[in-house]
Amino acid sequence: MRRQPVFSLCLLILAVFTSALPAHAQRQRRGKVQSLQATSDKAGAHPATAAVTGPATVTCLSAVSETPDVQPPPTCRISGPGFSGILVTGKTANLTGPGDVTLTCSGQGFMRCDARVDIPPPAQ
Repeated sequence: MRRQPVFSLCLLILAVFTSALPAHAQRQRRGKVQSLQATSDKAGAHPATAAVTGPATVTCLSAVSETPDVQPPPTCRISGPGFSGILVTGKTANLTGPGDVTLTCSGQGFMRCDARVDIPPPAQ
């Protein structure tokens, strides 16, 4: 049995995997992402809340209603440090500092809305 081709193949695979690894002298600081999901039903609104430790952005990912073709379409209602208002799907708002951010659904019928809070990494 020839071991040379198997050994060469193993070395090639090892070389490919090690070259794909990033080689950073210092670990990159990463921010934090938090998901929020709020609903409303016949019992009322069920908001979602998250604590932010500093400036952040919040994005409305989706807002849907069980009622077809409802007008106006459902939206995300955001309340947090430095911003209180309505965001349509895909829009982002800036939060100015630490505190709680609350997501509620705005619209008609049984609803579900999703938002993402991005907290950037600390300044270097």
